[in-house]
Parts: sequence; structure tokens; C-alpha cells
Amino acid sequence: MKPYTLPQALYGLEGIRTILIDGENAILHKILDRDLIDNEKLITAHSLVYVINGKVCVTTYEGEEVSISNGQMLFMPRDSYVISDFLRNGKPMEVFLLFFDHEIVSKFLELPQNTDSAKQRTVCTLQTTPNIEYYFENLVKVHYENLHDKNLLELKLLEFFHLLNEQQDFMQTLHASESGKKDREIDTLMLQHYDKNMTVADFAALSGRSLSTFNREFKKKHNQTPKQWLIQKRMQRASILLKEGRSVTETAFETGYMNVSNFIKAYRSVYGQTPKVMQQNSQ
Repeated sequence: MKPYTLPQALYGLEGIRTILIDGENAILHKILDRDLIDNEKLITAHSLVYVINGKVCVTTYEGEEVSISNGQMLFMPRDSYVISDFLRNGKPMEVFLLFFDHEIVSKFLELPQNTDSAKQRTVCTLQTTPNIEYYFENLVKVHYENLHDKNLLELKLLEFFHLLNEQQDFMQTLHASESGKKDREIDTLMLQHYDKNMTVADFAALSGRSLSTFNREFKKKHNQTPKQWLIQKRMQRASILLKEGRSVTETAFETGYMNVSNFIKAYRSVYGQTPKVMQQNSQ
């Protein structure tokens, strides 16, 4: 399954009410009458989930598992790759989703902060306070006439940041993400996720670059296009899996191909034979 790129994939979906939105900055209210299981998600903007009813389970790329339920919050920094479950709890699942980009975070982080103990984290759970509960209670009731009011959205997000200002886990994770990913390395992103069903455009979005800039920078450094690199890397991994006895279908799925025919075609383009013939010849 191809991962959903958030927040973009959420815009306009059934069950999503847009409260305010501008590019990758958004405040969304989500109500689901069914469970969503094993959704792969590529989060290109900082993301915060507040659960009104239900349970949200997240597994990070590093294998860390985090669950939150009624009245709890979860923060995921930008450039996160996660697998999530959204589960009902006797009635429809209901959550708020906040997304915010580097520009807004930079305005908030202009205030002096203690970063001595900052360390890179993937996700963190946050404490709910009466003021935070009141913040979301008001969002349920409000209906803005201009959903694309950039200034109002910025004010609402900055208001929320200040409600979290005393929570060290949030501040450390946010600082680490911002300082550690100012120059988001293309190579690191590609090596981490090459076996996922992701396109070059997905990698460009994850790196914070336009597609043309991503292609240009990658080719300048590696003397080949990102697409060529991905195919070679995936086929190297495929060759190992096939020699270990994996079936062609299993190998295709584990190297980011949902279409087995496309996998066989790519394998032949690199090795000059089909994966099935390679397996037979190596026996």
C-alpha cells in the first residue's frame, strides 16, 4: 500500500471538517464511524493528534509503539514515517489534527528556550490541561467564514503552542526536529525509506524540496537520477531476498512494489533476467 502523505491526503476526505487551512498548516476535526487499521503515513509537517473519543496507536519507523486514548495527545515531528491505527471506542472515533510548518514554528521558537537537554525523538505523548481541553471545546463549536484565513490560523496555532510551552517533551522534540533537519539530507531519507512504496515526488516532499530541486541536487551528487538510484537499491535488496528463498510476490511487496509485473520489469532491466530465472539458476 502506498503511504498517505499528510496533511495533503486528508484535505477534502469524508469525515474531515476543515476549521482553518493554509498550505501545510491546518486545524482539522475528524470523525470516523469505522476503524482504520495499518495506515502507512508520511508526515511532511509537524503533526499533533488530540483524541476526544477512541484510540490512536502509532508505530514509528524505528519500531517504537505509542498509544493514546480519550483526552490524550500525541506529537509527531515533520518527516516522520509511521503506521497508525484509529480505533473506535463504542461510538464514532473523534480527533483533532493540527499541522504546522517550519515557518510558524520558527516564529514560536524565537522566544528563548532551554535546548541543553534536547535530543532527537520521533514521537511523544503530551499532557492535557484544563486550558487545552477548553481550547479544543471551543474549536468544536466554531465555524469560521474564511477557512483560508492565514493570519487567524497562525494565531490559533501560536496560541496552542503557548499552552504547551511548559511541557519539556514537546519543546525538546520540536527543537531537535527543527535544528536537526534544517538541511534534511536526501541520502538519509532515501536510505531509510527506499523499500517503501514511495515515488520520487514523495521523497521530494519529505525533504522539503520541490521535485525539480530534489532531482537536480540528487543527480549532481550521485550522477544519476533518484529514480535510477531507487530501482538499483531496490533490486539489490530484491536479489538478497530471492536468494533467501522469498517468493517473487513477497519480494516485490518488501521492496516497495504493489504491482508484481512492474517489479519483474525493473528486475530484468537491472540484471537482464527475470527474478524467477535468477532463483532457478542459483539453485
